[in-house]
Amino acid sequence: MNRRMSFKIFSRQCILAVNFIFLFFSINATAGIMHDFDIRVSFGGTLTDSQKGIFTEAESYWENLIIGYRNEFDGSGLDIAASSAPNDGVGGVLGSAGPRSLYDTGDYVYASQGVMSFDSADMGNMESSGSLLNVILHEMAHVMGFGTLWTSNDLLNDNDDYIGEFGLAGHRIDVDDANAAFVPVEKAGGPGTALAHWDETDFGGSPELMTGWLDNDITVSLATINAFADLGYVINPLFSVEEVPEPSSIAIFALVLLGLRARKTNKV
Repeated sequence: MNRRMSFKIFSRQCILAVNFIFLFFSINATAGIMHDFDIRVSFGGTLTDSQKGIFTEAESYWENLIIGYRNEFDGSGLDIAASSAPNDGVGGVLGSAGPRSLYDTGDYVYASQGVMSFDSADMGNMESSGSLLNVILHEMAHVMGFGTLWTSNDLLNDNDDYIGEFGLAGHRIDVDDANAAFVPVEKAGGPGTALAHWDETDFGGSPELMTGWLDNDITVSLATINAFADLGYVINPLFSVEEVPEPSSIAIFALVLLGLRARKTNKV
């Protein structure tokens, strides 16, 4: 089923949503290990050179966090078509993103192709406010499977909360609760926000990249980092999925990786 979702500006925050477009599966289970997870972004529409540069920053961030596929899957990486075009004017629908083509290895379902589209009327404001990098990082994560491929990879329980082994282990450290049974998932916000993000209220940490709202002073939690291990990716050894690192290491890596700091957003 194809469902086009988007995120909209509401008062002083932005609801972030995803675009669930699962058109077809392809199977490629040849032997070998892909040691370099490669994101290839192609550009269309009215994106400026400076905006394309921010997409490249986001691409580099995720490529340094995720370095390959698990279980000797020889994937070919992820192709993302990014574009900007007029839609509904300033302050309406900002954009949408999600996977369009998938690999099904039998062990994991991965995205092989995806789209990210933005309303050109909002791009300049997001760039000048410093929020565009956060928005692109967030939406690129959805293309990679965060929220969009949780059900395909059996990562939600009967109450639609997150129970992936590695993401949950990270969450227990994030909230200092060794007995946490799940990571709270957003249930509100409507289609495209519900069941595809960490819960804004109950997640338990600072404003986080992968909740359904774009806040100021965004951070990246260990739950988010290790959720990609649950999706079948190999994580940078600094964040071994076998031994979850201490929070001090998380802050150094998640907020300063490649010299990138999550940019402080203006209120909208």
